[in-house]
Amino acid sequence: MKKYKQVTTELTFRCNAKCPACHRQKPLRINLNDAKYTYTLESFQKVFYPEFLKNLDWLVLNGNFGDSIMNREFRDIISYVKQYGVRLNIHTNGGIHDSDYWKDVGNILTSSDIINFALDGLQDTHSTYRINTTFEKVFENAKTVISTKRPQVHWKYIVFDYNQHQIEEARNLAIAENFTSFSLIKTGRAFAAPSTGDYVHAKKVADLTKLSKKIHCSWDDWDKWYISPDGLVFRCCWTGAHYYDKYVNRFYYPTDFENIFNATNKPLETIISYKYWEKLRTYLQGYDRSFQLCKQQCGKVISSREKIEENLSTGVKTIFDAGQGIVS
Repeated sequence: MKKYKQVTTELTFRCNAKCPACHRQKPLRINLNDAKYTYTLESFQKVFYPEFLKNLDWLVLNGNFGDSIMNREFRDIISYVKQYGVRLNIHTNGGIHDSDYWKDVGNILTSSDIINFALDGLQDTHSTYRINTTFEKVFENAKTVISTKRPQVHWKYIVFDYNQHQIEEARNLAIAENFTSFSLIKTGRAFAAPSTGDYVHAKKVADLTKLSKKIHCSWDDWDKWYISPDGLVFRCCWTGAHYYDKYVNRFYYPTDFENIFNATNKPLETIISYKYWEKLRTYLQGYDRSFQLCKQQCGKVISSREKIEENLSTGVKTIFDAGQGIVS
C-alpha cells in the first residue's frame, strides 16, 4: 500500500458552540444531530482500518460542522489511532468536559501529537464569537493537557476587530503557561446580530474578477483528503462542507456519489485511487470553466495569507498560505 500524508475527518457533526460564522449556520439539507453523522468506534474502525492507518502520517480532527470532543467515544477512537503510530492533530473549542477527561486525553497523546485550543481573545472578548464557551473553561482545559507534558498544545487565535488589541497580552499569557505555539488566523468571517437578536452567517466573498486566473488546489498539492463522519470521501474540506448545503450549485458531485465515494462500503485506498481525481485535477487547470467553489477557495491571489504560527520556544514564525502551503 502507498503512503498517505494526511487525512482530515471529524468524529461528529455535533457541536456545543454556536459560532455565528460557522458553516453550521448556513441553510443545510441535513440534520447535523442525526446519529449517521457521528462515528461509533466500530464505524470509525471500518473506515480507518489498520492497514490504512499503518501507512498514514497524520490524522487531523478538524470540523466543518462539529467538534470531535462531542463524540462520546472520542478517547476510545484516538486510543485506537495511536496504536498504529499515526500522529494526531486535533482542533477543538475545548469548551466541555472536566479536568480528569482532559488529563486522559493528554496521556493518550504523545509528544508528536498536536492539540489546538480555540481562544479568540481573553476573558472579555473570547465568547463574542465562541458563543456557548468561556475563556476560563477553555483555558483551564488547555492547561490541564499541558500539565501532562505529552502533546504539543497550540493556542489558535482568530483575529477580529474587537480582539486585535489583545494579541500581545494573549501571546505573553501563552508563553507564561507553556503553550507550544501561538497562531494568528486571518479570516473572511464576518457576523452581526440583526434586529431579531439572532446571529447569522455572513462570510465576506472575494471579488472573483480580482483573483489570479489559476486554481491552486492546495489539498491536492499537500496530498490531503477529507472524510465526513458518514464515510464520504472528498478532495477537500470545502467540497465536503458544500455537499451538505441546501443548494449544491457551486461544485459537481458525480451521480450516485454517496455509494461510489463511501468508505463504509469500499476501502479508502480504492476510493483515493479513482481516476476521477485525476480528471478533476485536469479540469481545474481551465480556470474559466472551473467551479465557483474552487475559484473562491483556491483561485486566490499569491499574497493571500491565512495563518501565522509562532513557536514560543524558538520565536520562529511560519506563514501558512491557503494557496501555497508553508511559504516561510
